[in-house]
Amino acid sequence: MNKLISTFRSLKYKNFRLFFPGLIISQIGIWIQNIALGWIVYDMTKSPFLMGTIMFCNSLPLFIITPFAGVVIDKFSKHKLLMIIQILYALQAFLLTVTTILNKLEIWNIVILGLFINIVAAIDTPLRQSMFACLVDDKKDLGNAISLNSTCFNLARLIGPAIGGILIASVGKGLCFFINFICFIPSIYLVSKMNITQQITEHVKNETILEGLKEGISYIKNNEKVITLLIFLSVFCFIGMTYPMLMPIYTKDVFNYNADMLGYLMAAVGIGALFASLLIASKNTINNMKYILCMGSFIFSLCFVVLGLSHNYFISLIAMFFLGMGMTSCITCDNTLLQSVINDEIRGRVMSIHVICFMGTVSISNFICGIIAQHIGISNTFIALGTVLLIFSLDSYMKFKKLNF
Repeated sequence: MNKLISTFRSLKYKNFRLFFPGLIISQIGIWIQNIALGWIVYDMTKSPFLMGTIMFCNSLPLFIITPFAGVVIDKFSKHKLLMIIQILYALQAFLLTVTTILNKLEIWNIVILGLFINIVAAIDTPLRQSMFACLVDDKKDLGNAISLNSTCFNLARLIGPAIGGILIASVGKGLCFFINFICFIPSIYLVSKMNITQQITEHVKNETILEGLKEGISYIKNNEKVITLLIFLSVFCFIGMTYPMLMPIYTKDVFNYNADMLGYLMAAVGIGALFASLLIASKNTINNMKYILCMGSFIFSLCFVVLGLSHNYFISLIAMFFLGMGMTSCITCDNTLLQSVINDEIRGRVMSIHVICFMGTVSISNFICGIIAQHIGISNTFIALGTVLLIFSLDSYMKFKKLNF
């Protein structure tokens, strides 16, 4: 019982109790909508190339807006920004619902609405990451709040696509957008009930956007712990987070393209990730978290090699479970350690760069790894990527060993 209380201890804070359920519900809604959109786009285009192009175009706001979003987050009320973001998410879902009901949904308006929602997401992602320090009164519980956030995401990743698939098959795609809209109503209400106190210094208020961005970059460059954590995340995500793109190819080439099998393999990742996030949430301190991070990277690397060598479904299934554990251990611990060493007045700017390291590198590496897989085969690609990541993990261990967190 004490272990369970410790795992969910951030819920003792009112603001986090309001934030937590709204996050779960809204993330499930987003996953339901994303599954429906992906299905619609491929159904309309029948072209993986066009689908990939649309996804790349939609990712552009991440690179362009996110760094400046970090400055805005530090300059203005995080509470008000979070409320605006929830309303904009709901508006986009409502527009998709209406467009679908009127039978007016076409590629051009999907692209426009996709760009709109990704502009919102480019602000929302670093905003949420920088909010945790405002949601818990004791900074010792910051790591727990971040781990529970990871739990929310992994739970939504398991539940949302399953619900979306059932809805598409049974009642149609339009209802998916309406459900996403409904999911944001409780989130808007819960955010409105938060009482967040945030100290913004006059220096931060008065500096320009460009001055704020320059200050954030300078802070990162001159902080050894911050730059080490960001470099680790960039390389790990660049190599490791290619697996969602590679797995359909792996399933096709190794297991003769069984769609059910792909679903089970991806579900194993989600279960492993959920399990790891709960284990990390149960930790009372950040002591030894840098070693958990390195161990997670080491396990993840070995899982890539095992996938490359395996032609057995059950071995691959087990590898995917531990891959999910390793992935969450790396990403959650990196986030927790980063937020434990940065100043509140610059948190938004640092977390905006963190988001680019986490999400921005993947859109580039997916393209590169797709070319590699085409030339050397999917199994050899997993072995090569796993080997490189294993060497990087060992090097990172030596670097983190010298840093005192």
